[in-house]
Amino acid sequence: MKLGIVGKGGVGKTTLSTLICQHYAAQGKRVLAVDTDSNPNLALSLGLSPAQADAVPVLPRALVVGTGNGAISPAQLLADYGVPTPSEVTLLNAMAVTQAGAG
Repeated sequence: MKLGIVGKGGVGKTTLSTLICQHYAAQGKRVLAVDTDSNPNLALSLGLSPAQADAVPVLPRALVVGTGNGAISPAQLLADYGVPTPSEVTLLNAMAVTQAGAG
């Protein structure tokens, strides 16, 4: 199953995403959460400390926009960029704004 949560800023997307991820993980399901927010906070909601959240690698742009030409397998993608969380959810950060105008 794939599920995307979208909407305007401040409507609870991160909270809802966290609750859904935790629900499925508690049922023993493998859960992969992909944070596509330009100001990613899902890591904190899934139980990582601020320092751990800051250390979550951001997927390279070529992989996000599909110009990587299949150079990496899904298993390798998770091994290189996936971070396990205390909520038993694997987290990927797809983007982050690091400078003004970068979003």
